[in-house]
Amino acid sequence: MQDIARMVREPTIKTRMGRRARREARDFYLFTGPWILGFLGLSLFPLAVGLLTSFTNYNGLNLDDIKFVALRNYTRAFESEDFTISLKNTFVYALFVVPVGNILALILAGMLNRALAGRAGFRTIYYLPSILPLAGAIQAWGLMFNTNAGAVNAFLSLFAPGTAINWVNQYFILMLLLFAWWQLGGAMVIYLAGLQGVPEELREAATIDGANSTQIFLNVTLPLLTPVIFFQAVLGIVGALQILDSAILLYGRAGLSGTVSLPGDLYMYMVYVYSQVFDFQRYGFGVALSWIFFIIVLVLTMILLFTSRYWVYYEVAQEGEKVK
Repeated sequence: MQDIARMVREPTIKTRMGRRARREARDFYLFTGPWILGFLGLSLFPLAVGLLTSFTNYNGLNLDDIKFVALRNYTRAFESEDFTISLKNTFVYALFVVPVGNILALILAGMLNRALAGRAGFRTIYYLPSILPLAGAIQAWGLMFNTNAGAVNAFLSLFAPGTAINWVNQYFILMLLLFAWWQLGGAMVIYLAGLQGVPEELREAATIDGANSTQIFLNVTLPLLTPVIFFQAVLGIVGALQILDSAILLYGRAGLSGTVSLPGDLYMYMVYVYSQVFDFQRYGFGVALSWIFFIIVLVLTMILLFTSRYWVYYEVAQEGEKVK
């Protein structure tokens, strides 16, 4: 009798489990459906269309005469002098901005991690510029460094009357200062969180062993901060290579001719792409430039990911790796 009762109950249990699984699947797709549709319609589909466009002569108006040009747009990019100049300027800018920005943010986070009077107020003051809209921040920056009526020159005139330094002509230095002023706060907060995650008992143990503050930082704090440094390096490189709006908003653009009124050392890669697409209406060529940039960023990111196993410290070893 017990065997018969168990045989009767088993289909009922299996039926309930099947209904529950179907209900969970339905709820899953119900809640993730909007995101999936948005990803397909706003991300994947435009990427596919953009890739196809890069192999055509599309200029935004020639739908009746669009032609497949194979790799002509890509070969044309590598033959262009503007491509070489803009790419070189972008890499030089990134090589300066990323290390300098991370070092300054780490130093600032270390200072504000100490038990100082008014520490919360200083943290707020340093972080405030990073939440400003970029257009407003650049306008404020331009007003401060204006040659004739800028606040910086007005302050310097108190000590040297008649000071009228043409700060805007110091193109590269001014862009570095703008980065430090506007983006330093966000990086500082991330490093501050990383510093507060370092176990205090490790520092105390190193102190008991006779290590000084420099040795503690180099041998205890810095290794435990390497995941944060790696995260900041990836974000910094991707962000620096995509510089567009700050260069254009700070120095302006020319008219309908399509030429960009930027100094030679600030003619960045994304400015070149923007000009080709929206000034010259070379959509196919501009999209090809974008895909070349995507491949460059992807390769750089993969190199960072590959080399991270040699210098990034993880408390828990990943599969197939030894604990460092």
